[in-house]
Amino acid sequence: MVRFRRKPVRGIATLVLMVGSLCGSAPSQYSAEFSSYYSGNRYDFRLTHEQVANIPAWLEDEPNPPLSPRTAKNVALTYLRTLFDDANTWRVNEIKLVPLTERWVYVVSFTPPLPRDCRDCLTTPFSIVVTMDGNAITAVVSRWNPPHPRVNE
Repeated sequence: MVRFRRKPVRGIATLVLMVGSLCGSAPSQYSAEFSSYYSGNRYDFRLTHEQVANIPAWLEDEPNPPLSPRTAKNVALTYLRTLFDDANTWRVNEIKLVPLTERWVYVVSFTPPLPRDCRDCLTTPFSIVVTMDGNAITAVVSRWNPPHPRVNE
């Protein structure tokens, strides 16, 4: 005759709660996050759920968004000037609309100028998020060290 040992119910419940808390996805404090990188820094543009809820809606029956692309570009350029002294030499690369649930934001991308001594350099676009009420999202800036590819010996 085989006897099974019973584990206490409380122990099982504790285990279930621990596993559930580790595996479950806690709601993020941010509704959306966009990142750009430049000159050893990472720029995170984060929108909270509350910020997204307060963005003017662009309704299905409206032909144009509440903010024009040109205005979004100007707002982004004004903010870019607060970040970089040479912002006037950066080129607009792209202006795109990005849906966030039922709200929309503009992501305006700029291309920085190439260094003077570089002929074969590549640059990465730098993007700024602009909401439909005409505000640029303030970036959280942190140091960023890109991973270096491993070289096979």
